[in-house]
Amino acid sequence: MFPPSEGSVALMGRSVAGLRADQIAEMGMGRSFQITSLFPDLSVAENLRLAIQAGDPARMNPWTNAEGITRINDKAREIILWVGLAGMENAKANSLSYGGQRLLDLGLALANHPRILLADEPLAGLSVAERERVGNLIKQVSADVPVLLVEHDIDRVFSLADHVTVMNEGKVLLDGTVEDARNSDQVREIYIGSGTAAVAATARHGEVGPTICSFDKVNVHYGKSHILHDVSLDIRKGEILALLGRNGAGKSTLLKSLIGIAPVSSGSIKLEGKELAGLDAAAIAQAGIGYVPQGRGLFAGMTVRENLELGRLKRRTGAGQHWSNEQILDFFPASASGWRPRPTVSRAASSKWPPWRALSGDTKVLLLDEPSRVWPPQWSSSFSTASTACARSCRS
Repeated sequence: MFPPSEGSVALMGRSVAGLRADQIAEMGMGRSFQITSLFPDLSVAENLRLAIQAGDPARMNPWTNAEGITRINDKAREIILWVGLAGMENAKANSLSYGGQRLLDLGLALANHPRILLADEPLAGLSVAERERVGNLIKQVSADVPVLLVEHDIDRVFSLADHVTVMNEGKVLLDGTVEDARNSDQVREIYIGSGTAAVAATARHGEVGPTICSFDKVNVHYGKSHILHDVSLDIRKGEILALLGRNGAGKSTLLKSLIGIAPVSSGSIKLEGKELAGLDAAAIAQAGIGYVPQGRGLFAGMTVRENLELGRLKRRTGAGQHWSNEQILDFFPASASGWRPRPTVSRAASSKWPPWRALSGDTKVLLLDEPSRVWPPQWSSSFSTASTACARSCRS
């Protein structure tokens, strides 16, 4: 997808640098994606059959009924059984839980017997039980196929990996055994973190004012699924309110209901006495609600500066406080050198910018949906300090 500027990349002794993605796949490289890449309206079996079909010699035969190729159907059933989706063959991919979609994505990556598997954060966003299940499958695969695993869950990496290469800022920091990585002071500081006590010492208490945003018996449905049940809570001036709960508990849906993305079935959401339920997202944003979704939501073809400027469009309304570029760079001074990043920047590197884009416009309440999920500890520490400053400068 991105040819190297210098150096070489080889698969089984053959250079793959500069080749198209489909050519590399045909050479035996399989990949599962950070964000699951499925056909959402096709069934589990149809998704797998298409992946297997792509490597079958009869795939281009116009006289062959794809559904009638026995070897493809048998292989699809074998993979469905192996990943644990038996009984859900006819379910649409978008009806699966996030963990189920991860399992299906892994099955697609293995559909044509790759010589090596690239697993790009396969455990991200999963519950503890789902992480255990997917992790065990990856370990089973590694007995037959080498796996290059990219993952931020350090404990899980240490339990799965036989060899660890640690990277930081595009460079190899360490290449060695699990114990080498576990015992490295540099790795501990950059990826595991060493500043918990320092961050805890800066914890802010008090300075909480009156309620500025309130939920009163809010209900939200997705089709026939009842997601939020009579939710009531208050957000007060100057506070940081944390939402805790397992995957699927409704945390993201609550934020989406406040910004107007998930329509409220019943109940009331008010901002300083003004009813927000029923307003469109643009009107709510202009009223002073800043929203940072789980996905980075950046425009890849635009620079960081341009993305921040978009956050100001029609949101300098006087409804709250906003941050200047200079204030933002005070918290991430090293980022000034990357003020014009390439659109190929990693998810972790680009995920630090959406909160600042939201704060570029006038904001009374800032909604953050897992902003630090893929951040190294030093960014989390900086953002912890920034969040405190935000709670003081914004209303909440």
